[in-house]
Amino acid sequence: MAIKQVKKINVGEQVFSQLKQQLLDNEWNQGEKIPSENVLAEAFGVSRVTVRQAIQKLVILGLLETRLGEGSFVKEAKAGLYMNTIIPIAYLGKNSFEEVLEFRRKIEGAVAELATEKITENDINELENCYKQMEFYKDDLEMFSKTDFEFHMIIAKASKNSLFIEIFNIMNDVLRNAMLKVVIKKGNSAGLYYHKLLLETIKERDPKHVRRVMDEHMEDNVSSFNMYGKEEE
Repeated sequence: MAIKQVKKINVGEQVFSQLKQQLLDNEWNQGEKIPSENVLAEAFGVSRVTVRQAIQKLVILGLLETRLGEGSFVKEAKAGLYMNTIIPIAYLGKNSFEEVLEFRRKIEGAVAELATEKITENDINELENCYKQMEFYKDDLEMFSKTDFEFHMIIAKASKNSLFIEIFNIMNDVLRNAMLKVVIKKGNSAGLYYHKLLLETIKERDPKHVRRVMDEHMEDNVSSFNMYGKEEE
């Protein structure tokens, strides 16, 4: 373990940075206990208090976990632990909804294309059932909006990429209220049209065609938000 003694300026930050880098470099395996505070304090040439503070920051980041009477351990890596820090930014940004819509416009086509390459019959069955739910709830716009999101989540899960899945979880939370306003103003016709078309093209297993349809769907969402969503802000 190549720990360097730290300079006396910003000591705590230097200890934190070195420990974080050690974790990102897989110096210790997931679930492994890291050296004790005493050992780390001696290696860094700092006090135990400084080491303890750095460890606490790493616990907050989700990189470490502390167990009473046992010490600190490397936490199992899960995308959601780190990406959840995006949520406050997405909620509190001045143009948060517009930015998320722009983000979806760029990413959803790629996700749908990847999903079509990997999709299983079970995934397709889930999409078919979800679309039936959209038809069932077409006059209940709140439920219709929820099943709309669920349709996109099924596609994200079909990509078999954990990062895309976590991103979609975050985007759904941020967008739900804004898109519900759009659906209430605009109605259900566009949603039914695009989701039926997506389902049909996914079943044909033509990734490029699916991407074009999804891109068109996202463009329609953006224009709808610009037309209806901002009126109530």
